[in-house]
Amino acid sequence: MWQIQWLLQLVPDSIFVWITYLLFAAGAILYVASKLVSWIPLMGQYRLPAELVGVVALVIAAYFYGGISYREQIAEMKQRVKVAEEKSQQVNTVIETNIIEKVKVVKQNVYITREIVRDTAGRQLDSQCSLPQSTVSLHDSASGNQVPDRAAATDGTPSGIEASRLLDRVIENYGACHENAEKLKAWQEWYQEQKKIFESIK
Repeated sequence: MWQIQWLLQLVPDSIFVWITYLLFAAGAILYVASKLVSWIPLMGQYRLPAELVGVVALVIAAYFYGGISYREQIAEMKQRVKVAEEKSQQVNTVIETNIIEKVKVVKQNVYITREIVRDTAGRQLDSQCSLPQSTVSLHDSASGNQVPDRAAATDGTPSGIEASRLLDRVIENYGACHENAEKLKAWQEWYQEQKKIFESIK
């Protein structure tokens, strides 16, 4: 059956419609004629073949007529999918542009803040604060999602590392967190918009 349907799909829609209507017409004419030939001398012997052929033609025409409706549904669905894909691409472009701009703002803010640390705030911090080994150990353990060594985490000896470096790293990490947050919000927005678009074609 599927082979027949596949072959019928190869027939252009306009020709398929004409074939369907011609089969309807031919089937109807043959069936009616089969009922009339009994009145015509020497034609009665063709009554049964004409009736059978007429009925078969009408059945095939009815099947083809269902195929026309099916083709129309497929064409309509293809059109809906095409429109949905165009809307999807537009949403992708808008969201991609927005996330690029938002990430750009985050990076600019991080850059400006780090510059302030390097130029002024960092020197002020370093002149008033000295990082002990415990701070460095705790920072490194936290960055690697590890439990700090107890002795190192309580070591109060000077580390020789400027406090401004720690502040600079914190600013950088906060910036990365904000970037990821913006990307996550963009992904959530993208998912919701795509869901609306493709649910609308059902």
